[in-house]
Amino acid sequence: MALADNANTQVSRHVQAELDGTRYACSSLEALTGGTANFIFKGLLTQPLDDGTREIAIKHGKGYVASQPGFPLTTDRCRVEKGCLEALSRLPPAAHGCLVRTPKLYSFNPDTNTQLQECLGGSVDVKTYALKHFSDGRDESRKPLCREFGQGLGAWLRSFHSWARLPEQAGFKEVVKSNKTLQRLKHMVNYSYLGARATFEQVEKMAADELDDFELVQIIHGDFWTGNAILPDQPWTKDSPTSVFIIDWEMCQLGVRPLDLGQMIAELYELFLFKGIDEGRWLIEGFASGYGYVDDDFAFRTAIHVGTHLVCWGSRVPGWGSESQVQDVVRRGMELIQRAWAKDRAWFEAGDLACLFCES
Repeated sequence: MALADNANTQVSRHVQAELDGTRYACSSLEALTGGTANFIFKGLLTQPLDDGTREIAIKHGKGYVASQPGFPLTTDRCRVEKGCLEALSRLPPAAHGCLVRTPKLYSFNPDTNTQLQECLGGSVDVKTYALKHFSDGRDESRKPLCREFGQGLGAWLRSFHSWARLPEQAGFKEVVKSNKTLQRLKHMVNYSYLGARATFEQVEKMAADELDDFELVQIIHGDFWTGNAILPDQPWTKDSPTSVFIIDWEMCQLGVRPLDLGQMIAELYELFLFKGIDEGRWLIEGFASGYGYVDDDFAFRTAIHVGTHLVCWGSRVPGWGSESQVQDVVRRGMELIQRAWAKDRAWFEAGDLACLFCES
């Protein structure tokens, strides 16, 4: 048995024992893939909840990254996520081509960092969904549904950003403000390795300065990508909106809104750049449309983050593409950063990310 399987088995036994004798006692736990920081399971409840729920999602945090035990990571992230889900229960779902919301939080044990959440049965993340359902060649008939789905994600993100800025969310902001360790870690991973070119040094300094500008930053998801939006693993139809959960709130932090847009757009763009999946671009178009109008400064900042993500993550994820593809994606990312830093609107209007600069 691999070391990772061994760790999952041991944690599973401890978690199951912890839940025994509670209303969330489980007859079995199944390890789920997709997470890196935590141990994640699907639990089959011994007795269904009052609303008929039979399955729950279980997250168990340790003082290290679950997939890399040698990488220490504060368990404060678990309490941040708990606070986020409690606050987000007040945010209405967004219904626009898909029904987007956050999962319910059932329970949290601060002594063990075990968190119980609503489970979306038979689900996969958007990245996995796209690779499975959209890798069979270009199909123009899928364009309207892709755009609608993207619009739903974008509309939800806009509503979250707007809602989180309200004075009524001051308590929520204080919870998120405490997440400085993961805020700095996210910045380091994305911006500290760009390189020594003058433009990239200026970009890194700008991003660092943003973190210290309390008037500029606001609540953002902080890790808004295709792996943190899950949906049922079944074909989309026009007749029934797809349910989507936005998950993994432990990276929630104070930052600038374009970071959330840029990360999602970069991941959707990689579907096209690495795998030739046109739906990735259609999803971007819908996502930008759903988020709605932004000014040029916002659009250029988003494009900078798209480029940064392509440089920093497009070169790290194993199995995405060949060495030459990786090099091409990194070059594309570097050009996006440079063009956005120079505010070259005409160049963007003629390219794949023209939708960032639409007037409506």
